[in-house]
Amino acid sequence: MKTLSLIAGRGRLIALAVAVLVCGLIAYQVDATVGTKIKLANLKGLVTDSHSRPVVGATVYFIDSSTVNITPITPPDVASGVATAYDEPLEDIVNNAAVAKTLPQAKTNKKGQFSVKKLNAASKYFACVVPAATDANYLPGGDASRIAFAPKAVAKKGIQIQVSWATPSGATYIGSTACYVCHGPGGAADISSNKKHAHSLMFMRPLQPSANQDPSAHVGWLDLANKFTPATDYKTPLTGTTIETLWFQEFNSSATNKFVISETKGNNVDPTTGKAGSVWLKAYLWTTATATTNGNFYVTLENVNNPSDPNNFLQLQVPLTMGGYIRQRLLVTPPGLKGLYQFITYAAITGSASQGSINYYDRSRKAFLEGGSGGGGMSNFFTYDSSKKLVSLRVPPAGTETVTGCAYCHIGAGSYQEFKDPGTGESMAHTVGDPNGFDIGGDGQTQDIGITCEQCHGPGSQHRAEALKGVNPPTTTKGKKQQVVDYSAKFIVNPSLLCADRASVICGRCHDGGEVTNGENFPPVGISRAQYLTYVTGPLNSRHTRWPDQLHDKGGHEGVAYNDYLCAQHSHNQRQLVACDDCHDAMGDSTYRYFLKGDPDDPNSPLCQRCHAKDVSAHVTEKTGNPMDGSMMACRTCHMSRTGKGGAGAPGLILATPTGLSSDANIFYWQGDQSSHVMDVPHKFSTGVAGQVPGTNANGTGGAMPIPYTNACGTCHDASKLQFQAPAAH
Repeated sequence: MKTLSLIAGRGRLIALAVAVLVCGLIAYQVDATVGTKIKLANLKGLVTDSHSRPVVGATVYFIDSSTVNITPITPPDVASGVATAYDEPLEDIVNNAAVAKTLPQAKTNKKGQFSVKKLNAASKYFACVVPAATDANYLPGGDASRIAFAPKAVAKKGIQIQVSWATPSGATYIGSTACYVCHGPGGAADISSNKKHAHSLMFMRPLQPSANQDPSAHVGWLDLANKFTPATDYKTPLTGTTIETLWFQEFNSSATNKFVISETKGNNVDPTTGKAGSVWLKAYLWTTATATTNGNFYVTLENVNNPSDPNNFLQLQVPLTMGGYIRQRLLVTPPGLKGLYQFITYAAITGSASQGSINYYDRSRKAFLEGGSGGGGMSNFFTYDSSKKLVSLRVPPAGTETVTGCAYCHIGAGSYQEFKDPGTGESMAHTVGDPNGFDIGGDGQTQDIGITCEQCHGPGSQHRAEALKGVNPPTTTKGKKQQVVDYSAKFIVNPSLLCADRASVICGRCHDGGEVTNGENFPPVGISRAQYLTYVTGPLNSRHTRWPDQLHDKGGHEGVAYNDYLCAQHSHNQRQLVACDDCHDAMGDSTYRYFLKGDPDDPNSPLCQRCHAKDVSAHVTEKTGNPMDGSMMACRTCHMSRTGKGGAGAPGLILATPTGLSSDANIFYWQGDQSSHVMDVPHKFSTGVAGQVPGTNANGTGGAMPIPYTNACGTCHDASKLQFQAPAAH
């Protein structure tokens, strides 16, 4: 994300980056050598912040791109720690004192100027700015650290490098509403588009977005809330309607999803009782809200299996929903308690890659699921007596984990504080107060929760305090000219001005698989990967399970993006070091899904083509030996296979007619709902054994990876006839 006047400079930064890249390409044509003698180039430059204020005493290191370590990183390398020597392509070089002193380098003077000599004119360089050891105002990197440039191409005009401010150690959180005071419509840097971002919608009152939320860009975000029937209670719907009812059937006490939940009464045989269509529980979804008025949302649980249950018709209020891209969870508050507890999950959201259906044999592939990490989901609300084969409803007992278990990412990283409610004994939480937030502490005070501005830019108190000085700014005399002092854009992190690996760590703190477990000691914004690893508990990648190739992630609720990114050439190469924010617009400006910076379905989109000038049709023909229609072959079709599963996924290749029974496990190749960010093209060997069926293999180690049988070639072709190919280098 970019904040305040930093955003105003976004166009300048993009133009500079493009200019450096274009210049670099031009210089590549120049014969810079005379015989065997190396031609040298001198270069002058300037280091400033985003508002052209000089950065004094910083060292600018020039790293020959050919010296960047491009040894492939694999998950075992990450887990063992081997990759820490080269997982930060530039900083691992400049932080090595012996190597750093051999690099071309220069220090900035009082005007931020520098001059470096004896650069190899035939080489390309990354420029990495390291602030003085005594300067806590700025972070390492700069906007010349991502694209390698040729000195000859920029020597005439010199190079201006912009770096990001750091957030001061004493800065505190102020909440998103405070950010929008300056950054709303009419402000110097309007970021109101961020209200549409999925980050801002992570928690929502059903059908009642706050002033800091706009779900209009997400077609299916309100699908679950729209299922609730307007009524005065669960028995009295509006005239001519029926209360939306969920049927809990096919109880299996050993399954993760102990019930099969459907919107209709099924006729399947219950494996516990042997009775056809046996219903254990019913859940009525109803709301006092109407088309014109706000209201409350409720779930009423009926115990059909045990009508004499003293807790029958247990009523749960639904203050919030959580999530919405591949699954959405109902958060409920039981009677007599204040906390938010995860209840059931909906995994068939319109337009999502997660398309659960009651017709699938696999319980984890249904539209409604009862699981929920952090809070236990539906299982908190019932007990089972195996001798009597009875289910009894209950209010979650003391000590049951509330949704605060999701704190380190979803609740409000950095500003999160946990406490025990003195009346109920529940684990509760507070973040910074915000008038347009939500009450998660049970005391009527609203807080800023979710992935909000300060989760990616750092606490904003000193940033705001400095900006307020500019309401009536003083002037200074420079020569004969009066200049207004610029106080804006200070003391806040701008990810686009960091090294690519630092920028990606901001995202990776949550998209790495959840190794950081202490929400009150969450990694701050702008740190290096080496610093981030000091916050990680347990073995790296310990929460990740992989397909037999030991490279592609099977996924999980946290997503697979950051760990895959580390294994991709994008993260470490000798041309352009790519960060998450190079492909995803973190401010919600994009109209494309996942807020990508180009159309992922268009092979000529700048999403990929701005860096990879490829004739896609010719490229596919070269790689497969078969001519293809380039307009039908988007880059992500092959290079971003959906290997991970976080919600229900969707069926891909089906080898025979489905029966709805467990034997279907051997005929379904499933598509995941989380795209691999390794950016390679898995081949048939990646299934473990070429041609292996999706069910359990002879060694009992699980089935084949779904692709290439689903996501790419298998979508249109008989994947069993694909030629076997050895793994390509990546």
